Amino acid sequence: MASRARLEGLGRALRAVQRVPEAMREARSETLHEWAETVQDGAEARVPRRTGELWAALDHRVDERYGRAEVGVWEEDQLEYSLYVEKGTSSMDDQPYLTPAFDEARPTVPAKYRAAFRRHMGGGE
Repeated sequence: MASRARLEGLGRALRAVQRVPEAMREARSETLHEWAETVQDGAEARVPRRTGELWAALDHRVDERYGRAEVGVWEEDQLEYSLYVEKGTSSMDDQPYLTPAFDEARPTVPAKYRAAFRRHMGGGE
């Protein structure tokens, strides 16, 4: 009886180990999307809204294949201006909006990933 219980326990452990790679991929994807949305929200809250065009140009994209997320401005007519606002010029003070949003979101990533991994492994939060 005891050896049967050990075999059943070993079988459950092996099935859990087999779920690890997929759980990691799912957790990474979830975390990347959440991080990118959080950074975009933080940048949108900080960006100056003189006309609202720079605010509207902020966006994020996630490349799940390479495990990469980006937040920024890709509209050509706002690209140069977005850098001037973030870094300033000789005639305009800097008004950082992206860097503080990144800095604020960065420390939360490991805990969010661990929680997502546990969920995808079936362990709840």
